[in-house]
Order: sequence, then structure tokens, then C-alpha cells
Amino acid sequence: MFLIKEIEFIDYNEKEVIMINLINGATDIIEKRIYDLIINNRFDEIDDEVLSCMLERKYLFKTKNEYNIFLKELDSRIEMLEKSATPNFLVVPSYACNLHCIYCYEQTYMIKGTTNIDPIKMVDIQFDRIDKIMEIYENRYGRTNDDIRITIMGGEPLLRCNLKTIKYIFMKTKERNYTIDIVSNGVDLNHYIDLFNEYKDILDHIQITVDGIKEIHDKRRIFQDGRGSFDLIMKNIKLAIKKDILIVLRVNIDETNINELPDLADTLVNEFNSNERLKPYLYLLQDGGCSGEQNIVDEKIGIKKIFELEEKNPNMSIFRKKFHPENFIESIFNDEVYQPVLRHCGASKNQFILDCKSNVYKCWHGIGNNDYRVGTFYPTYELNEEKINDWFNRSVKVISKCKNCKYRYICGTGCPAAKHMSDENMDVKGPSCVNYEELIKTIMLEKMKKYNIL
Repeated sequence: MFLIKEIEFIDYNEKEVIMINLINGATDIIEKRIYDLIINNRFDEIDDEVLSCMLERKYLFKTKNEYNIFLKELDSRIEMLEKSATPNFLVVPSYACNLHCIYCYEQTYMIKGTTNIDPIKMVDIQFDRIDKIMEIYENRYGRTNDDIRITIMGGEPLLRCNLKTIKYIFMKTKERNYTIDIVSNGVDLNHYIDLFNEYKDILDHIQITVDGIKEIHDKRRIFQDGRGSFDLIMKNIKLAIKKDILIVLRVNIDETNINELPDLADTLVNEFNSNERLKPYLYLLQDGGCSGEQNIVDEKIGIKKIFELEEKNPNMSIFRKKFHPENFIESIFNDEVYQPVLRHCGASKNQFILDCKSNVYKCWHGIGNNDYRVGTFYPTYELNEEKINDWFNRSVKVISKCKNCKYRYICGTGCPAAKHMSDENMDVKGPSCVNYEELIKTIMLEKMKKYNIL
């Protein structure tokens, strides 16, 4: 018998151990007696029924060769899925913004202004390039039945002065039967309600950030003159939800606001009464941007703190928690087969970002920085094939440190932008490691405690 190396054992109690398959998410609680036999390769002393279960759930293979064949076939299937992944496009109509948030990385890059070209003409050029990318994709992989998504972001895309441009983007998107989502601060959202009603069939959601109750948020997400934005944003979120628009509410977490999360949860429950059109989630900041690194919370500490706060205030369950191994662990608790990955995100697949200055990027965090652009699209369309390939090749099969890591199918090489502001470097060819051993253990035990499994 051959025991896979992509396996995690977590002490559960004095008599039992949690055993997790890090490839498919299979999870079982076993006796410590069985655990001792497993780690010492004494499989001949294990009951046939247990062995059969371990083989079926792919903790074990009959031979190392069988295991290697399984991995080779698995990698091949994932590679095909990821390389043919449905394209998604981000369109930046302007880098202008009406807020001056303390952690904005775009301020660090000193990204300013918009295009010298008429904005409507720029949208035409952007969609012409999107059409060309789609033509290449369809010639290579055929037409896709999945939704092709256009994400509108900035700067702040929903500035009042951008209304004509945004409406034109909606028109061009509808012509192609694509779907739209928007990343916005929500300050001027009220001026767009009629537009959103007109195109509600293609608008999936709007992501808006609220970083705490009024007293907290208004110290972080401020206007240029220092005024807070909380009241105006909340008013616009209510207006949008009343018009049946889905709002994905992002809460950026660091040392300065983590302890006040229960107060925010209470506010959201009181204001929106668990309305299904509001989907809040928590994101532990990994990069401090302009505000520096002093307030960044270690993820393990942050996770334990969030579960601790939720235990005291059940309203905290309103938040989805966007931790590193969250998708993997959610598959375990939802009793779903986990889909392993070779690549971390869309940047290393078929994601393209086209900004208002004719630049092409692969990664959200690189926009506005010429070091990270992979091409230009006006007046000529020129892609840097070497940089494009660096992103496509950002895979656990290529990066040497990732090849034998047992967490590779969860991590997918990690995010190279996680610390790119503090390190002043985004290494597309190198790994971005996270302590998955500690994170998986922490979240598993906290969730089992929450659901009274412990």
C-alpha cells in the first residue's frame, strides 16, 4: 500500500485524529490506534473495511505507480480546464476617484486621470480588443456556454461624470450577451439606479466596501477633504437593494477595525434584516498599501479572533469569511467534492484587464503600474508574449518550490501580489507561500467547535 503525501492529520481529542485528503477534500475522524498504524505504514494490521474506505477515498493507493498515474491524469485534466477557462475582462473607464482611502494601492502608484481619447471611443477600442481575444479563444477552444463577464472598476467607475461612458459599456456588453459586475465605493451609486434598472438582465452584482460602523469606516474611507462616506454609502446600498440589485459587501479587516466587527454585524442585521440581496464578506488585508504594514493582522490570529467574536455574537454569521483555504474547507463541511487547482486565480488563466490608458494587465493589483502591464491596445495592439506566458505558466507544475508541496492543489502557487506593495516586488515566476498547515488546522477546529462536533 502507498500512502499519499497530500494528507493532513489534526489532533482531534485524546482518542481521535482528523484525517484530510488535501487533493479531494475527503475527511474522516479516525482512532489514534489507526493513525499510528497509518503513519508507520503498518497497513497489514488495519481492518479490511478501513483499508477499503481509505482506498476508495484515495488516501491510499495499491502501489506508488498507481498513485503517480492518478496524479498525472489529474494534473492533465486540471490543466485542460484551466487553460480553457472562460475568459473574463476588466474594463477601467477612469482612474479618477472621489475618495481618499487610507490603504489605496493606486495612490501609492500615483495613478491619476483618464484617457486623452474620447471616453466613448476608448470603450469602442476596448471592446474591439475584447472581441479579438474572444476570437482567438474560440478558434482554440470553441464557443463557451459559460457567462463571459465584464467587470467595471477604477479608480471609482461610478463617478457622476462617468454616467454616459458606463451606459455605453452596458450597451456594448448587452450586444454580446455578456454579464456585468461592478467594483464601486457606492458614493455616487444613486445616480445610476435608472441605468441599472434598464439593464438588470445583465447586471450580476455590485461590490461595495464598508469597513465598519460609522465611527470606524469614516476614519478609513474618506473624501478628499477628510469627510466620512458611511452615511451616503449606506443610503445608496439601501436604495440599490430596494431596486432588487445584488450588493456584495466587502469589509477589509486589519488591527484597527477587527474588534468592532460585531457592531457592524448588528448594524447590518438591523438595517437589512438578513435581506438576500446583501452578501457581506470579510477580507483580512494582506497588504497595507498607503497605510503601511503595522496594522496587518496575521491570518491565523485574525481567523481565531473572528471565530471568537462570532461565538459571542451570532449576528457575525452574516459574514462570509474569505480566508485562504476557505473554499477547500467549505467543500468538506458542505460534503462536496473539492475541485483541485494548479493556478491561484484568473490572472494566470484567461483574465485580461484593459484600462483607459490603452494598457493591458493580467492582475488587478498591477493596474496602473507599467512594470506589470503585459501590453497595449492603442494605437496598435501589442502584447508582450513573454509576460503573458509568465502568467499562464504560473502553475504548481512549473514553479519548483510548488511541485512537491502537499498543499499545492489548494494554494495554486498563491497570490504574487499579496505583499507587492510592502516588498515593492510582484514575482510572477515565484511562489507566494501561506502557512496552510496552521490555517487548515485552525479553521477546521474552530468550525467543528461552532457546529458542536467537538
